[in-house]
Amino acid sequence: MGMGGAGGRDAERRRRLIASLVVLAMVLAAGATVLSIALG
Repeated sequence: MGMGGAGGRDAERRRRLIASLVVLAMVLAAGATVLSIALG
């Protein structure tokens, strides 16, 4: 599925990287929301 085909170990690493980036973005968004509520 997608570009690159079935890459095995490389595909697993890419999937883990994307998952960690999504989690990081969610944590940053939650932190910004808490900050804006606390400051406002």
